[in-house]
Amino acid sequence: MLVRRRDFLLGTLGAALAGTNVRGDDLHWHDVHMHVVGGRDESFGEAVDGAIAAMDQFGIAKAVIFPPPTPRAGIFDYTDYVPELRRHPGRFGFLAGGGTLNPMLQQTQPADVTPAIKQNWTDTANRMLDAGAAGFGEIAVLHLSLVPNHPFEETEADHPLLLLLVEVADQRKAVIDLHMDPVSDGSMGLPTSLKAPPNPKQLKGNVAALERLLAHGPDARIVWAHGGSDFTGNMTPHLIGALMERHSNLYMSLRPIPALAAANNPFGLQFQNLLLTPEGIDSNWLALLQKHSDRFVMGGDTFFVSSSVNTERAAVALSRGNEPRLRAARVALERMPPDLAKKIGLTNAQRLYKI
Repeated sequence: MLVRRRDFLLGTLGAALAGTNVRGDDLHWHDVHMHVVGGRDESFGEAVDGAIAAMDQFGIAKAVIFPPPTPRAGIFDYTDYVPELRRHPGRFGFLAGGGTLNPMLQQTQPADVTPAIKQNWTDTANRMLDAGAAGFGEIAVLHLSLVPNHPFEETEADHPLLLLLVEVADQRKAVIDLHMDPVSDGSMGLPTSLKAPPNPKQLKGNVAALERLLAHGPDARIVWAHGGSDFTGNMTPHLIGALMERHSNLYMSLRPIPALAAANNPFGLQFQNLLLTPEGIDSNWLALLQKHSDRFVMGGDTFFVSSSVNTERAAVALSRGNEPRLRAARVALERMPPDLAKKIGLTNAQRLYKI
């Protein structure tokens, strides 16, 4: 059944993107949101080799690697995959903390944060930057469960530990890759395409707390992940533009999804606020990208997994979307005006992630 679903998705994508190549092999770009998963045997070399093969296929000059936001510690983090990245000089940057800082964040209630916890958190974050990380990621505020065994995670955007992380990022001009499915202040019901449990039936507002986080460190580079395809319906160009007007330290990585594949995906997910339409870039998105052209980067949200990864893990299911997502990211860049594509595909990533 899984093979048929994958073939269906790839076939749908191929039909959606046929004939969309504009600049062909001349297009090279940086992907700032990529995951490698080693599995039981910690075979990160195999996963990294898979990433390199895909990068070469889709014209990705460099990629930024980091863990997905895991809810429990001890799975993996940068010390596990950085040695394998170094086998490919000049191809990778990395973030750290998705497998260490994020579990600490998810498991610590704001009222339970002590001076000792604060010191350990700050020291851990600084060690990551000293080791060469461009910042911290993936860090979850609201992370909806999309597929089986995919975690639901939620904490306050202005959690004391996140405020501390912003202080470190502010001092050292580092990136925080933030996963936050936005909910307008108040609450909303869970989107009908998502399951409860593990998701709750009601989602709490988080946009006001995000603004408090942004205001806490003006020199931190807070990169809000997954623009251009969201699940709550709230990640609109209007909201993003309003926040960017008020906060000069807010950036966004884009995750385009082909419109046809989004409407006919095998998991029944309902993608909203799509950047990529059958006609090209959505006009509202294009206006936003042009107005804040220095604030966007491209992040395909891909998962490269080794053969030792348990097939029941969510990373395996999500990895079946790698080719559609990378192809859609490339098509989105090809559909942009060349000067805008260069900023979003190359120069903004070079500036923010020092790659």
